[in-house]
Amino acid sequence: MSAPLELSYVWQPPVLFTSVGALICIAAVASTRPNGWASVIAVLVALWIGMLGFIWTRTRAYLSVEGSRLTVRRVRRLHTFEGEQLVRVRQYLTRPGPCYRLVVREADGRQHSYAAPVALLTTGHSTLFGWILARAPQAELDRGSTRTLDQLRVRGLVG
Repeated sequence: MSAPLELSYVWQPPVLFTSVGALICIAAVASTRPNGWASVIAVLVALWIGMLGFIWTRTRAYLSVEGSRLTVRRVRRLHTFEGEQLVRVRQYLTRPGPCYRLVVREADGRQHSYAAPVALLTTGHSTLFGWILARAPQAELDRGSTRTLDQLRVRGLVG
């Protein structure tokens, strides 16, 4: 199996700043002990855990290409499919940049949608669109995906 793309998302600063901010707030509340201080600390800890969970989900981004097979993961499971199974590519915007929803037709005829979080991966866009051009030219691209492909061609990142 080919090596997955390297994660471009730098997770350490958000974890550091979130943790330091949570500790400062907890220390300030605990030292003054106003009415209901324990509940406030519980809410702060819950928010801190929620933020760490959000950061963790971003570090789970995965994309690997091996011949005609593409493997993606957003959070939990790996999903692998062949190029001829890809039906549609839909762009959706995220803070780090555009990512893509890949609509795949399974063997039983049902269609499933899988997220390809390429904005979180080094060379994610060029790898995904290079694979689509080579292995899934039948896939329908939406307007945003077509624009991204045109930009990658102008920059010489895909053929």
